Amino acid sequence: MASAAKTLRVSFVQCRGTPYEVGRAQADAFAATRRGQAFLRKRLRLPWWFNIRTEERAFRTYAPALWAEIGGIAEGLNISMEHAVTYFGNDSLRMPTGGCSAVMSGGVYGRNYDFWPRKYEARFALLQAHGSYASIGGSHQLTGRLDGMNEHGLAIGLHLVRARPRSPGLTSTLLVRRVLDSCATTAEAIDLLRRTPHAMQYNYSLLDAGGGAAVVEAGAGAVAVRAGDWLACTNHFQSSQLRRLNRRVAHSIDRLPPLEGWAARELSAEQTFHALNFSASPAFHNYGNAQTLHTIVAEPARRRLLIGIGGDAAALEEDMLDIDFKLWVTGEDLSVKQLMGQLNLGLRRRQRTSTRLQRR
Repeated sequence: MASAAKTLRVSFVQCRGTPYEVGRAQADAFAATRRGQAFLRKRLRLPWWFNIRTEERAFRTYAPALWAEIGGIAEGLNISMEHAVTYFGNDSLRMPTGGCSAVMSGGVYGRNYDFWPRKYEARFALLQAHGSYASIGGSHQLTGRLDGMNEHGLAIGLHLVRARPRSPGLTSTLLVRRVLDSCATTAEAIDLLRRTPHAMQYNYSLLDAGGGAAVVEAGAGAVAVRAGDWLACTNHFQSSQLRRLNRRVAHSIDRLPPLEGWAARELSAEQTFHALNFSASPAFHNYGNAQTLHTIVAEPARRRLLIGIGGDAAALEEDMLDIDFKLWVTGEDLSVKQLMGQLNLGLRRRQRTSTRLQRR
């Protein structure tokens, strides 16, 4: 039986300084949460394959600033660097299959993030670290990003295609973070994703301030790029080069046509948000294991980002956040510390429909 509608609370963490200082600040914010307190109480273990020298070489080659940030996390949580890298670095966790959707057209990037609520970090991070572009995005294991936009207006989101087999390389959430940290345009992001080793099979949806849109289909040793005036993306590869890697794609294929229809119509930011976040939308996951946990809509040219938690966020003003990221980059912090939304809206909608039918 599906569970009743429930409230999801997502926090906003804002950090500025050196990569080490950003790591310390993130650790302090994490330690103050229930999840952080539970982490600090548990017995930490290292995987059998772990080698700190191998991990350090990989980070110093592909993400040197993140190595310093993880050092700050280790100090802030009073744990060893080995444990910090294991739990907050390029670790061995394999993300469950979700159903993320994205649409890019008319200078607007929209994206739903679908995942298991109990494994969701429920955290957005705004970072301005020396030597990297400032960014805002959905957080995963503190250092990783699920999606987001940076100070140049580049927006990106990840879409799981296949987690196994895993190959040597960077995880998707670290790749998204690297793009936000170091790329100003879609072309630069494509170049980075082409020359970085990928641990798993993912799509990456992209839109920059100049309107350049792309979907990068990436797996171990193979990268294909789709570009166009308008694009949509779900959880399967469309290129002939990578299509053979798809598995269980029916749910992903079914979600694609409405997204393509919205992209072709060049909806406004507000229209895109409603189309994605409406709990009866074909792109919205209402209930079950994987649900739509947040919706983001970016206008890269304006550095504007809309964030909604759960479903039907635009119906109540306090459920949606409208961010002018240009102001944040100049030093004006967000006054909002937390945003709330509703999950399991599909059950509530079905219950209302059943009640109306019974009255008839």
